[in-house]
Amino acid sequence: MTSIQALVSLLLAAAAMTACSNDDMIADEPTPVTTETPRAYTITVNATKGEATRALTLDGNTLNATWKAGEEVKVYSVTGEGSTEMESITPIGTLTAQSNGTAATLKGEFDSIYTPTKGAKLRLRFLSDKYTGQKGTLEYIASNCDFATADVTITGVTDGNVTTTAASFENQQAIVKFSLNKQDGTSPVVATSLTVKVGGNSYDISPDTPTSEIFVAMPAASNRDVTLTATSSDGYFSCEKTGITFEKGKYYTIGVKMTRIPTLGDIYYSDGTFSTTLEDGKTPIGIIAYVGTDAFTENGVTLRDGTTTLQSHGLVLCLKNAAGGVVWRRDGMLDITDMTSEPFVDDTGDLKRTSNVSGYANTKFLAEKTDAAADYPAAYLAWNYSLLPAPSSTTGWFLPSIQQWVKIFTGLGGLNDSDVVWQVWIDRNRSSIQNLVVALTKAGTYDGFPTWSYGLWSSSEATAGGANVVMVNTSGSDIGVQFGYTNKVSNEIVRPVLAF
Repeated sequence: MTSIQALVSLLLAAAAMTACSNDDMIADEPTPVTTETPRAYTITVNATKGEATRALTLDGNTLNATWKAGEEVKVYSVTGEGSTEMESITPIGTLTAQSNGTAATLKGEFDSIYTPTKGAKLRLRFLSDKYTGQKGTLEYIASNCDFATADVTITGVTDGNVTTTAASFENQQAIVKFSLNKQDGTSPVVATSLTVKVGGNSYDISPDTPTSEIFVAMPAASNRDVTLTATSSDGYFSCEKTGITFEKGKYYTIGVKMTRIPTLGDIYYSDGTFSTTLEDGKTPIGIIAYVGTDAFTENGVTLRDGTTTLQSHGLVLCLKNAAGGVVWRRDGMLDITDMTSEPFVDDTGDLKRTSNVSGYANTKFLAEKTDAAADYPAAYLAWNYSLLPAPSSTTGWFLPSIQQWVKIFTGLGGLNDSDVVWQVWIDRNRSSIQNLVVALTKAGTYDGFPTWSYGLWSSSEATAGGANVVMVNTSGSDIGVQFGYTNKVSNEIVRPVLAF
């Protein structure tokens, strides 16, 4: 290599090194990333409605359904068939009815995430299946809880326009018009609310104004038990039916005869009926003071005529005392030991309160003994009380057990069971007595409750020499109510009850 060549090589090497170390070196430009804006696809569907969908009108007993311009329909994608079918969780588009009428064109756009292809299956859905909170009208059902679907298949995708097979919407619910009547079939039950229980599901209907004709939308059901419970100004009413079927897409008109439900504080009459307010032409005999179907209401006892077994609803407190100031048993008698199979208990009364609950059985045992009028006057006078005649469909009058007294004071009286402490004055403001008196007052003439001088006998024994009693005091330091016991030869008041 000549000296000139060597010099040139050295200069080239130095230039290369200088270029590589130059902080101002310009790197190659990155390759641009090209993105395509998602294409907007417009879908057009020709749709008709089946029976009983939205925009509902009633023509006699026929429920007509039409489209209303502006109604919206959600679109979902569907893949698979039969057991493998899957529907998209969220909608892929929204369609809008373009006109009114029994048939309409639905138009809308798909979301950008969905690319339609010919042959793809779509499901169209009306609204939702939210059935609770209904107002009982067709207008409310049409706007809030109608539920219908239709399946279509994409037939073409051209220049951003998507066409499908025609959509014929099928309703997924039944609509029922309930006409509510009392048992006579002619007097309406004007309801302020209605609960419809179908199988294990309940739907609460709250009309804006009281009415006896209520429209209800509900899912299709087959061979289910149906219970209706209505609230009205005249109390509570119910009706139960078994084996009822409501087919989807069907409209039903059903006349219902409802039975009045016993309610705390209702006035009870000698014919076995009851009402919220006093009815002319009937003889009131008591007030419903406890409602329940457990053993405390004598459920299952045989009535005095020996022909019927009572299916009990509750306890009625007599408007009158059967006697005032009588002993539980005659002085000097041997104490009984065979009223129940239980031994006597100590003065807490706990065992008797929770297990010796049948005042009917206690009273019957005592009142049917030889010389009961003299030996066991409290039970005898309650069992044979007739001034206010008891219906034959009931137990007739008897002396309540101490637990039945507790049920009366925690029922209509309004006390909590946890408030009841044995042999302790409770309810110092006497709210339970006030609640009972308010109900008694509605029935007309009644006997009030005792003050310091007397208590209310029960048919329950507390000790060998004592029976359970309810003390109700209005004066002195011991104001309130006390569940306890006293000597069987004390003079106390006999206030009968009956189970119905």
